[in-house]
Amino acid sequence: MKTSAIRAIRFLAVAALLVLVTRKSTAEKALRAKYREWVEEGDRIHVRSWYAEAETALTEEWSLDVVGIVDTWSGATPIGLPPTESDWLSHPIEETRRAGVVTLSKETDEYDLSFEFGLSHEPDYLSRSYAVRLARQYAEETLTLSAGISYLDDTVDTQMIGYPGFDEQTKRTPEVILGAHRVLDPKTTLAVNLSYSRPSGYLSDPYKNVAYHATVHGTKILRQTPENRPDARNAYVVFVEGTRYIESLRSSLQGSYRFFADDSGIRGNTFEVQWFQRFGENLVVRPLLRYYNQSAADYYVTILDESQINSGAPPTGLGPHYSADYRISKMESLAYGLKLTMFKGDNINLDLAYERYDMKGRDGVTSPLMYPDADIYTVGLQWEF
Repeated sequence: MKTSAIRAIRFLAVAALLVLVTRKSTAEKALRAKYREWVEEGDRIHVRSWYAEAETALTEEWSLDVVGIVDTWSGATPIGLPPTESDWLSHPIEETRRAGVVTLSKETDEYDLSFEFGLSHEPDYLSRSYAVRLARQYAEETLTLSAGISYLDDTVDTQMIGYPGFDEQTKRTPEVILGAHRVLDPKTTLAVNLSYSRPSGYLSDPYKNVAYHATVHGTKILRQTPENRPDARNAYVVFVEGTRYIESLRSSLQGSYRFFADDSGIRGNTFEVQWFQRFGENLVVRPLLRYYNQSAADYYVTILDESQINSGAPPTGLGPHYSADYRISKMESLAYGLKLTMFKGDNINLDLAYERYDMKGRDGVTSPLMYPDADIYTVGLQWEF
């Protein structure tokens, strides 16, 4: 399975790039590349990401876009045990994810249509994605309505949990998206997107455990068991974004709000503001501020009693449910940063960005050591020809 996935990703990337370089020189083409580093403090997770995209026009209406991504992880992360324990962080890891996405699009005077296929492979995870999207313009092209469906087909390697016969599990995620984009006036736009998804299957994290107290010969000792999340969930997202161009300042203000909810009790709110300021003809500076908060999942715990665990059974999603993953606790995060975009002529631009990410808990129970702070560095290049 792993070898065939890697071969498929390479084939898709090579095929699309061959189309790109063999098209006539008059066809529109674009090459984009990006490198990003996510660096958590305290020798925790360090992610290096390489991203490349090639786009070409096949005909007057059809175009092909291919994306290749390589991520490498190193460092350690909390596994669910209290930080008072010596082994509350995972052993240092070194893993690589390779992914590819191919999109075939058709653009006409009446509508835009796209078909997408993607593959993502890690040593213990394989994901296939499929998507179809349709958009149509109305009211003299000032209103665009869109709809899309997608489907994720994932396979998770869970043999490290240690239950006989519990080696590979599957997860399926269908999603429906509806959107509207409106030009309110020559300087103002508003967009609204709604989505619904229903992941089902193995939704636990095989690397996350929960601590529990067990009584041995009359003495309470601390042990651990794999987390066990529900085997299905319903998730809803509402996203609103507005942009205003300020001609006197040669700048744009963009603000957005995202609401997330699922049937396990998580409610998330994201507020983001970006300011795009142009200096001369060759430089745009973009400060960013993003705030996020969420409530905890109903099954989030920091520690269990022995009577509360599904002793001797693998985490199949049947009750009782429990997870000590800090990412589903009651918490908040703040991100802020600066991005510089420099233009060289009409077809080349370079991006340089730095972002700071801070997370902290809000339940008064989870240890502050669980939540990471990180620095994010990004370099990007785009060439259109």
